[in-house]
Amino acid sequence: MCLWWITYIIDVKLGLIIEYPVWFFFLCLLIGGLGTFFLYYRTKREDMHPWMLSTMIILRFLGITVISFLLLSPLIKKTTENIEKPVIIVAQDNSLSVTYGNDSVFYKTEYQEKLKDLTGQLKKKYDVAFFSFGEKITSDPAINFHERQTDISELLDDLKSRYSNRNIGALILATDGIYNKGSNPYYSTLNMNYPIFTVAMGDTILTRDIIIKKINYNPTVFKGDKFPVEINVSANKCEGETTEIIIKRKDQILFNKKITFPSIQSTIKVNTVLDARENGNQRFMVIVNPVKDEISKLNNQQDLMVEVSETRQKIAILYQSPHPDISVLRNALESSLRFEVEEYKADEFTGPVDKYDLIILYQVPSLLGISNLSRFLSFNGSLLICLGSQTDLNSFNSIKTGLEITTSKTTYVESLPQWNESFPLFTMDKGLIDVIREFPPLLSPYGTFHFSPAADVLFEQKIGNVASNIPLILFLQNSGKKIGIIAGENLWKWSLSDYQQKGNHDVFNELINKIAQYLSVKADKSFFRVKTKTRFQENELIEFDGEVYNKSYELINEPDVNLIITDEQGKTFPFVFGRTDKAYYLNAGNFPIGSYKYTASVKVGNNRYEKKGEFVISALNLELMNTTADHNLLFKIARSHDGEMVSPHDINQLYNLVNKREDIRPVSYLQKRYADLAGNIWVFLLILLLISAEWFIRKRTGIY
Repeated sequence: MCLWWITYIIDVKLGLIIEYPVWFFFLCLLIGGLGTFFLYYRTKREDMHPWMLSTMIILRFLGITVISFLLLSPLIKKTTENIEKPVIIVAQDNSLSVTYGNDSVFYKTEYQEKLKDLTGQLKKKYDVAFFSFGEKITSDPAINFHERQTDISELLDDLKSRYSNRNIGALILATDGIYNKGSNPYYSTLNMNYPIFTVAMGDTILTRDIIIKKINYNPTVFKGDKFPVEINVSANKCEGETTEIIIKRKDQILFNKKITFPSIQSTIKVNTVLDARENGNQRFMVIVNPVKDEISKLNNQQDLMVEVSETRQKIAILYQSPHPDISVLRNALESSLRFEVEEYKADEFTGPVDKYDLIILYQVPSLLGISNLSRFLSFNGSLLICLGSQTDLNSFNSIKTGLEITTSKTTYVESLPQWNESFPLFTMDKGLIDVIREFPPLLSPYGTFHFSPAADVLFEQKIGNVASNIPLILFLQNSGKKIGIIAGENLWKWSLSDYQQKGNHDVFNELINKIAQYLSVKADKSFFRVKTKTRFQENELIEFDGEVYNKSYELINEPDVNLIITDEQGKTFPFVFGRTDKAYYLNAGNFPIGSYKYTASVKVGNNRYEKKGEFVISALNLELMNTTADHNLLFKIARSHDGEMVSPHDINQLYNLVNKREDIRPVSYLQKRYADLAGNIWVFLLILLLISAEWFIRKRTGIY
């Protein structure tokens, strides 16, 4: 009962928390009593008043007890009440399409003043968070309507994560409703449980305009091939008008055709075939001649960028027994023009192996046996080995790939793919990973996996709900040869799952193509390497990565690396790479639309190394593909979230609409904090007072 009362007083009344049992408090009292007893039990003075001795005993006892109690590291609990004002989020569309209408001057002048007045009014009563969005999200209040992409769903997803568990009063979304990147914003708002008010910007009136909507073509072709091009041209309010579509390369006209628009809104498809005559990146211009009084001529032209390669990479699929996986592997590889695929039964293959860049051994070595396995293992190219129920694991282990599977009895287990986020060999975007996470399990050998620490694991095995570090797909290097291993069969189920989720096989095909592309590309053994993309959009930064090696193939970054970029007119732009930890990096900034060549050079000792390449920058005209505002979308968003849609001219009404709502109000909450009692200034002063008072009385009575 006594312990309960002490606990009640310490915890509830005093707000103290200690990690030790309550009986330690009695230990502090005991220490205080013993310390006082040994000091005062012989102290007897007849000329001293009894109250003085009692006072000193009490002061000494309290001082030692408090100090002993502080050694238990007690924490003091403090509860404070915080009041959080509602947050009003103002999100302003800063994209180019907003000003493509009759009110463009209004949006660039008067509207911006109205927006400032609104945010100023709201700040008097609420916390206001301002964001502008387009191709990126910023909190910069300067609005210029120059952004060349609009991703409304990215903004909404960012707000969800940024303001999770906050007192959000309302969202004011000012936009024309046009989005050309990301998903439908209506569905991105479904989990938002606060009012959304929309400002219907832009122009819904159909304007006279011709737009190159889309160009369908294969971005990678091979020298000497003919490749098809499909051009989709849309026209508004051009009924009966005739114009000409032209395809040019530099100053040479390769194709031209007259087209006539039959109705007030129409789309015409134009098909042609072009020749791939030169290696490298080729830029073609697709132009539709404008008609009279057209609102914009910027969307009458698009660049068509094609990478022309010299040869295809050759791949052979070897198997011992038929399996549906072989068909899906071949179909996936043949979906890319990069690869030329052949398949053979392993025992019947007699051709030269060195003509292939990659050999896929499907469940080979097999339990059925194979007589010529050694010739496939000794060739100069790379290997992709697919394991399954017909694989002879003992023979596989003898190959010494860097992976060894030991098992007392050959059994198999269903293994789901679990992506390794630190995988370095090639990139996997989020959309790809999200689809793969839903793939069904592969049938994998069950046993102990011993693999090289230098292996790069793409997917690990997840058995049921249990994640593991057992590799499902991994890559190794063996004597300079690149080896990939897929430790499971039934890849056809992955292809089928991809179709069920997305209506096509694109994700599965892309995964297999990435694996094959990495394995089939020959390793770069040069002492100087420069990496960059071959295609950029006009809003992208031109970035380069560089690596320099010494004769022992050790990374160095002492010498300067120079780079010269040359445009189509022969004008040069010199740069010097910056140094990273062991390599080099260069951000050359933005360049105008066009084709460029670059030459990078470095001098190491007496040796000078040079790398040449080229890249193209294409126009980003997404904002001009559709300039008709979608106010219906904005109305649906506002109505589904108990908000209202207003005109940009009436934007100041939003203050009254927000202010009159009873559900937008401050929220108070209690916050508990814990502080170390030993660091409290008042406790220090208390101890100082007890000790000082005792010392003063002892001094006064002459005991010292």
